[in-house]
Amino acid sequence: MEPSAPEAFRFQVNLGGMLDILSNHLYKSPDVFLRELLQNGVDAITLRKKRQPAWRGGRINIRLDAGTSLTFQDDGAGLTREEIHQFLAVIGQSSKTAAEPDGSIPEDFIGRFGIGLLSCFMVSDTIVIETQSAAGGQAWRWTGHPDGTYLLEPLEAALVGTTVILAAKRGSERYFTRGEVARLVRYYGLALPVPVYFAGESEPLNQIPGSFANASRRQLLAFGEWLFDEDFLEAIPVSTPHLSGVAFVLPYRTDPSAKGGHRIYLKQMLLTEQGEALLPPWAFFLRCFLNTKGLRPTASREDFYEDAALEEAKKEFAGAIQESLETLSREDPDRLRQLVEIHAQAIKAMAVWDDSLFRIFVDYLSFETSEGRLTGRSLKKAEGGSFVDQVPRFQQLKPVFLAQGKLLICTGYVYDRELIQKLGWMFGRDFQPLGEEGIDLVMEEPGLREKQEGFAFLRAAGRALAPLDCKGELRRFLPAGLPGLYTLSEDARFLRQVEAAREAESFLSGALGSLLAGGMEAARGTLYFNLNNPLVKRLMGLEEGLLLEDAIRVLYVQALLAGGQPLRGGEMKVMNEALLGLVEEATGRETHGA
Repeated sequence: MEPSAPEAFRFQVNLGGMLDILSNHLYKSPDVFLRELLQNGVDAITLRKKRQPAWRGGRINIRLDAGTSLTFQDDGAGLTREEIHQFLAVIGQSSKTAAEPDGSIPEDFIGRFGIGLLSCFMVSDTIVIETQSAAGGQAWRWTGHPDGTYLLEPLEAALVGTTVILAAKRGSERYFTRGEVARLVRYYGLALPVPVYFAGESEPLNQIPGSFANASRRQLLAFGEWLFDEDFLEAIPVSTPHLSGVAFVLPYRTDPSAKGGHRIYLKQMLLTEQGEALLPPWAFFLRCFLNTKGLRPTASREDFYEDAALEEAKKEFAGAIQESLETLSREDPDRLRQLVEIHAQAIKAMAVWDDSLFRIFVDYLSFETSEGRLTGRSLKKAEGGSFVDQVPRFQQLKPVFLAQGKLLICTGYVYDRELIQKLGWMFGRDFQPLGEEGIDLVMEEPGLREKQEGFAFLRAAGRALAPLDCKGELRRFLPAGLPGLYTLSEDARFLRQVEAAREAESFLSGALGSLLAGGMEAARGTLYFNLNNPLVKRLMGLEEGLLLEDAIRVLYVQALLAGGQPLRGGEMKVMNEALLGLVEEATGRETHGA
């Protein structure tokens, strides 16, 4: 019996408009045609396994005529004549709906929209499908054209399953080369449960570990190096209801704006490299290889649909990372410390506003304090403390607070102030900025007798320091080796900085001068003289006069330098004159003695 002539039909859609949508709006690149072929092939094999539970096949073969044509063959369920008309002609319909009585698409199928096959028109002017249903019956050849027509003709015989034949159209030849096809199969289908082969070869193109849950750290790192071409610092297995795979920690500092470079799969088919929808913002220091399930893709299958399941998956990911880091802190704290040290700046930048990242890492972030470098875990146990934003001032006050057993935290580094404040309110710790009044925490008021003995000394200090917008006070504090401590309010500190800037930048002197007008009256600093210090005790025994005042001015400048204060021009002059006065006094005594 001679085969009957092919019958001609039309797609039930404006195919020209659909192709414009596919190429210019829905898909980012023509190479998604291979993703769609892989997706349809795997789903056809999944459907056959559902219908024939005893069947043990399942593979995809690709044959190439380099630069000319591509043949893509699966041994899945195949299509009957009725299914061809139903699923290949009606755009938006999907053969996967036949798997469930209610027409829904089962969760183990990849495709959902039934338009993926049309992406082949982006690289070929015709799509030829030869198919034989696994249930038996007539084999068919379907030939689709971009003008919206297709031909259907019976075949005497065909392989069980579906074979798609594409001929390269002008400009698309590179998608029909061995190297590009191999790359795209590994890129999109690396995690697929169905092996994909070049016809006649025994090694599949997509071969990865069957399970990451029981893989060793060495095995995971070796896989990450093979996949991403990176020698990663750490590998964190991820296994949650929605996610499975590995998160690899980069071995170098990276910018928080870096979002790409991941391999994120939906039902084992690559969906995206970006991961912005799924991964938390702080995942910038990770490269993730993840397979997802139970999530919905967008129409282009290039990202996830934002819904409650996606939010739950995000929480699962954060929880898996946190749990692994906590385990690492117990089993190998040195390795975790290395991880945090490499990514500390970037982690701090994100932890300022990302509470989940803050909670994960705060225990391992370190801060400079009067008791040495302390981690967030240690600071969470502290009853409270003070913090200061100027590093030189912290260095000046550090021995004072240490000697008094009080905690002082240096927040003069980027993000540290915000993190310490956040740590305080999040964990109920009283961390307060150190103002001028806060110095009283580590100082002891002199008794009445000491005040009386120091009256003449303070009177001399008043005369010496008044032109310098400073006053003198007597206190007793530790360490005894520190003769004086200079403090000033935030307003006074700002005005000092403005005045120093005015002296350094003459072209701004007018504007800065107007800012300073009327403000210097409030810009009075305080120089605390340490009654425990031998030098201060000795100076208190001197008679009032130029010698004492010069010595007080030298202590003033010394305290400024120790506190990291910017010196004004007048203060340098005061220092020089005071030293000259001391030299002349000493010289005069030597001459008189001679």
